[in-house]
Amino acid sequence: MENNAVLIEVRPSAGKSGLPELQQLAEAAGYSVLNTFRQIREYDSSYCLGRGKAEEIAEATASLMPLKIIFNNRLKPIQRYNLTKLFRTEVIDRFQLILEIFTKRAGTKEAKYQIELAKLQYELPMAKENVKMAKLGELPGFHGLGKYQADVYSLMIKKRISYLRRKLEEISKLKSTNRRRRKKAALFTIALSGYTFAGKTTLFNYLAKESLPVGENLFTTLSTTTRALALSNRKILLSDTVGFIDNLPHLLVESFYSTLEEVTLADKVILVLDSSDSAPEFTKKLRTCLSTLNEIGVFNSSVIPVMNKADMASNTRPLEDQVFKAFGVKPIKISAKTGEGIPALLEELANVLPRYEQMKLKIPLGKNVNSLVSWAFQFANVTYINYSGNYVDLEIEGDPSSLQRFKRMAEGMGGAEMQSNIGEKQ
Repeated sequence: MENNAVLIEVRPSAGKSGLPELQQLAEAAGYSVLNTFRQIREYDSSYCLGRGKAEEIAEATASLMPLKIIFNNRLKPIQRYNLTKLFRTEVIDRFQLILEIFTKRAGTKEAKYQIELAKLQYELPMAKENVKMAKLGELPGFHGLGKYQADVYSLMIKKRISYLRRKLEEISKLKSTNRRRRKKAALFTIALSGYTFAGKTTLFNYLAKESLPVGENLFTTLSTTTRALALSNRKILLSDTVGFIDNLPHLLVESFYSTLEEVTLADKVILVLDSSDSAPEFTKKLRTCLSTLNEIGVFNSSVIPVMNKADMASNTRPLEDQVFKAFGVKPIKISAKTGEGIPALLEELANVLPRYEQMKLKIPLGKNVNSLVSWAFQFANVTYINYSGNYVDLEIEGDPSSLQRFKRMAEGMGGAEMQSNIGEKQ
């Protein structure tokens, strides 16, 4: 059987359909879409669709023999069971489809743990009902029962959830240690965020001179990648993060919090928007980005809005007005593909860098002087160094707290501060 699918959406009222994005998701998961169906009506407790419409679709798709029927709606266990029995093939909802994509794209151990955790948290409330329904008849797509009863199966899920949370906590602690090192080094951090397929990774590759995979499907990037780069003779950190999507299931937001945490803890967030989108699509994605950023605790004042794909867009003034209304600043128009507008973005980033102090020190040579000099190169910017006689002369610049710490260490070795310029922007 080929990897084909039929898509269905039920909406209580007329409005913009979610089927186009569902089709993008299905294609990202590797499905060929055979047909799509939409019904406007109140949700049916037994089938989500109306029973008559469900039977009509079952008859229309019988000869197509799709591998899966995919609903844009969140399905209850009884609805999945009834629909699976009627369609005689596996039925999944949007949440399960997104999990399929994440499962295929996950590259790191952390991402794999997070995806499995989201799956199990989704499955737990339905475990007992799934077992009960599986006993009533074959339920395609539901595996792992074997000899276990509902309570035993639920206990297995709970134990696995506890295990995964412990493993993720271990990874989180390791990442926290790395972040503390960054803070100690006073490295300014910038995170790229935005709707999936807006061009974040393309921009990351351009700025960091990297070659991370860039795909034509949604969710090419699932794990955070961080690189150091030079900006105005300063070392900063740039992170590429997972893209947002409309109606992202809460369990995924929760499970991927450690990934989104790079956005939360960044000094500045570059919000990448697709300026080639139609006005309604742009509005929807902007709202999704705003709500997601607010949900994870990012203030609008920390955001630098960027309108990407300027080479593909025309008459973006109405879209720019929306961005200005949301953030109170004019967006920077760029093309991460051609480099258009990148100098203006780099200039803006340079303007938001914190002020550095400058310090000159004369330190007597001793057994610990090399470790002190090494610290200076690691956690500050060494602008001058000279070994003369029994002393080493150092000129450094950096974060005030880092320089004060360095000064205390140097004084402990008999070093003397020669000059200090406070608050000079470099």
